[in-house]
Amino acid sequence: MPVTFGGMASGLNTDDIIKKLVEVEARPIRQWEDEKATFNRRKEALGELRTRVNAVNAAAKDLYGYRASYADKSALSSNPAVIEASANRYAEKGVRSLEVLELASTHRLSTDSLPDDRKLSEGKFKIEVNGASRVVRFKGGTLKALQEAIDGAASDIVSSSYVNTTDNMHVLTLESKISGKKGEINLSEGKDFLYAIGLIKGEKGEEKQKTSIVFDGKYFVPYAGAEPKTDDGSIDVDREGKKFSITGALWREYVLPVSVPAKKNTMLEFTVAHTPPEREKEDGLPYRIEVGPDEKTVIKGIELHGYNVSRIRPLEKKEPKKELVDVLGVGVVSQEGETRVEKLYPVDKKFKGKMEIPAGMDFDGKTISKIIFYGNEGVSEFSDAALFTPLDGKGLLDPKHEVAKATDARIKVDGIEVRRDKNEGLTDVVKGLTLDLRSKSERPVTIKVEPSVDKAMGKIKAFVEAYNNYLELNRMLIKTEKSEKPGDYKSNKYKNGLFVGDMTILRLENTLKETVGNAYPSRAEKPIRLITQMGISTGAINAAWESIREGKLVIDDGLLLSALKDNPEGVEEFFGSDTDGDNRVDNGMAYRVETVLRPYVSSGKNIIANKIELEDTNIQMANSRIERHQEHLKKYEDKLRKKFSTMEQSISGAKSQGEWMKNQMKGMQGGSEEK
Repeated sequence: MPVTFGGMASGLNTDDIIKKLVEVEARPIRQWEDEKATFNRRKEALGELRTRVNAVNAAAKDLYGYRASYADKSALSSNPAVIEASANRYAEKGVRSLEVLELASTHRLSTDSLPDDRKLSEGKFKIEVNGASRVVRFKGGTLKALQEAIDGAASDIVSSSYVNTTDNMHVLTLESKISGKKGEINLSEGKDFLYAIGLIKGEKGEEKQKTSIVFDGKYFVPYAGAEPKTDDGSIDVDREGKKFSITGALWREYVLPVSVPAKKNTMLEFTVAHTPPEREKEDGLPYRIEVGPDEKTVIKGIELHGYNVSRIRPLEKKEPKKELVDVLGVGVVSQEGETRVEKLYPVDKKFKGKMEIPAGMDFDGKTISKIIFYGNEGVSEFSDAALFTPLDGKGLLDPKHEVAKATDARIKVDGIEVRRDKNEGLTDVVKGLTLDLRSKSERPVTIKVEPSVDKAMGKIKAFVEAYNNYLELNRMLIKTEKSEKPGDYKSNKYKNGLFVGDMTILRLENTLKETVGNAYPSRAEKPIRLITQMGISTGAINAAWESIREGKLVIDDGLLLSALKDNPEGVEEFFGSDTDGDNRVDNGMAYRVETVLRPYVSSGKNIIANKIELEDTNIQMANSRIERHQEHLKKYEDKLRKKFSTMEQSISGAKSQGEWMKNQMKGMQGGSEEK
């Protein structure tokens, strides 16, 4: 490109002139750059708005349905060193008394102490734990070799260890991998071999797995079965809970505090005694009444006769009283959800003493939850009731050295003893509680269950914070700077919000405020229909109007805490309720907030996403206009340079021609002078 020096001929600074002319022509680019910057700010603002609206939506979802925490409970143990407890939402509010009578332990056996070099004969025996049996075939050798044989055959049900007792003496120990009574190690077969190494001492006898029933009046409920009955009697429960009596006709179900799994040989035992009612005696009235002999009486000359009157009193014929066939009895109930299975077992009224009912024959594999007791006349007394399952030990061998017995955890719950095969993670002892047993108790431990409001309080505060953050941003986006005098508009328009007058954003704010402030139906016993009833408002009484108009929510912690503790059902119904009984939330403040925000936060092309896309389109259009105008400026500058170059050439040519003419004139003048 040739180097040019503008203005050499004309004396003008053509480069500066061209630059200024190009700057004038480039004014639209500066305007479009400003517009582009505005579009970018609007896009960023819409992105932040989307984030805050999403936060409000997420916080609203946490306030109703399965995510809500109003029914959460907390459990406080009076002695965590004995029992640790945690509660879920299904725990019943109140205080429960528990005692740890015994901890569950794993079964551990050991052999006699044997020399390391002692050679054992070959043997075959069976190890069984919780129904899983393994056969150990030992080819003979040392005690260490026996351990390896056991590990190879039964390592999934027992663990073994080789323990040194003295210099050259060891014992072999076996420990069950399952805790509790069901983890008991049962040895069978190979009696002589096991006896020789000191693992057994003989054969086992029979045992019983027993659950005693301690009667408590609060666990007696009306009979709920289909059998006809007449309840006009009364019940009297012994203070110690060992017995109770039914007088007259009365049917009652005793709810077991802890359900008992039944096996085929499970038995219900109890002691019964019946006293029949006293029969009615005949009234002793005669059938005939006769009035004296014939007598004469004279009164003022008038003779009167007394007749021999005979009267017969007819008596109604009384039907002989029918003897009741089913005078008294017991029953067993298995209740699983809505399914109820029951079986009644009548008892001979003449029987007196201990009786065993084979309930397992009818309830094998089911869980016994209630015992029915009934009497139809007289006085029926029941005592010493229990459910037990015989554990047949026939063919099993009795261990010689039990390092630790296979014991279930024994827990007394409100006076009822229950057994479990482990110490931790007990979820089926008390409804809604998870218990971890740490040690035996010397005295009862109380577990206090009460509503836990921390999570619910945190979620409500999270919603309020998200809602206020949204309002704060929204006010900045739609704010209008007030003009005090004419002419201020132009200077104030740059102080206005980026979306001033945008009806979509204004409509969202107004709808959201209306949704939060509306009243909602409630089926709760103590209904909460307005958010202000739980201590959440737009400002305290006599607060400044400017702060109230902003619509930000303010929480009175004391009132909210009181509402959550005293009326969790009302709070839950306010945020999300089922008004048509189909077990699906269809109303409530949080539910309505989520419904209002759905068009703004749904996946895909929602309202805010469309507005962001529009800003992207505007930015692209501005870039396109700027690019086209920049190309125009290049052409425009080249055109100006060509014009100015032509002008410079013309001026330069004119100057050259003038100089030539001037020189010619000088030459002509010089020739004349010489002549």
